[in-house]
Order: sequence, then C-alpha cells, then structure tokens
Amino acid sequence: MGNARSQGLPVALCATEPAFGDQVAAALEAGGHAILARSACGDGLLASCINNVPACVVIAADRPDRSTVDVVRLVRSELRDVSAVLVCRRAVVADVRRALELGVDGIVLKESVEGALAPVVAAVCAGQVSAPSRQRRAVQARALTTREKQVLMLVVTGLTNSQIAAELFLAESTVKSHLSSAFSKLAVSSRSEAAALILDPERRRGLGIGKVGPDLVARASGESQGDGPVERRGASGRRTA
Repeated sequence: MGNARSQGLPVALCATEPAFGDQVAAALEAGGHAILARSACGDGLLASCINNVPACVVIAADRPDRSTVDVVRLVRSELRDVSAVLVCRRAVVADVRRALELGVDGIVLKESVEGALAPVVAAVCAGQVSAPSRQRRAVQARALTTREKQVLMLVVTGLTNSQIAAELFLAESTVKSHLSSAFSKLAVSSRSEAAALILDPERRRGLGIGKVGPDLVARASGESQGDGPVERRGASGRRTA
C-alpha cells in the first residue's frame, strides 16, 4: 500500500463541485492512479465509462448521506464489480456505518485526501474495507441482544418507554438501559434514527432483525405522521388492549 504509484489503477471520479473535484483528482494522480472519466453526476459518469471500465469509482461529496450513497448504487447497478470510495468533508460514525452497510468500500475525509486517498483506492481494489480511524466504531459494530431487538421493534411502532415496559414486563429503567445500549451499537442518537435503520431492508441486513412486515411499516408510518394511536401487539405478536 505504501507504493501506490507502482500499482496505478484506472479510476472514475464523480464530483459536483469543480474545486473539490480538482483536489481529489490531483491526489489520485499524485498517487499514480489514472482518471479515466470525470462527471458531476452518476448518470454522466456511467455514460463516460461505457468503453472504459474503471477499477474504482471515487465520489467527492459533503458527507456520505443517502443521496451520495445512491450514486454508488446507481454506478454499481451497471458496473457491478467496481470498487467505490467516498471522499467527504465530514462524516459521523452513523454516516460511515450506513455507507459501509450499503456497499461503499472506503471513506476518506477531505482533510486527509492528499496522503490517504491513493492508498485507500489501492486497498479497496484489493478487497479491503477502509474507514477513518476516528470512525472505527462504524466497522466494529457489536451484536444486538435478543432483548434489545425486541425493544427496538416496539420503538418502531411508536410505543413509549412505559408502554414498552408493560409489553415486555420490564421496569421502565430497564427499557431505557436497553435502548441506550442499542443506540450505541447502532451509532444512532434518537428513536427516529433507529426506526429508519430498522425499516430500511438493506441497512437492517446483518443486525439479526427479521423481516419487517408491511403492517409494522404502516403502523410506524402512521405514528410518525400523527395519525393517532396504533394497534399494540406484545412481543409475541398478540394484540393487546
């Protein structure tokens, strides 16, 4: 990895901001990689790669949010074996974890682009996953316990801590403890973020949480839109008053 120049790889670059794109391009070329194509959008990048398939796609963005990861998914829908690296101005642990769960291979912060980008491109093309060291928790997720999964599924339906405690025959303080532990493991900070993760089939993969049925999705959606009380079910799925 230390001699990226001798292992130059063909790279396609997607950057909406020209100045940011120029900085990323300069780092790639300084590291010995060749830029085959460059575009400001995913569709344009795909059009430029019809006859020249890159080994890696590098996307420069403000942060690894849903729209940025959607560009990765668009590119991979056509270029299935290509590696993907995001270069971001900022990224919190939850952003990094979501991006990795959705198929991004590497993330580099803008402040480290000159020294880190070229080696990271080489690493992901060799089958590795790379993330900034200060976001290492994103790739060291701890498994959820059975009770944490139960509590999270009830959170999705919109139940309060006291209602969850009644459903599971627990003290409310115990429910709070389970939620705090689960939020830490999932790198989320609110009930809405936890619910969004669980309701997303791709992000839920690997958490050990079973398929979320349409009735649960509908009830969670109704609760979030203020449609009033939802029908409650116990942890075993029984209807409750």
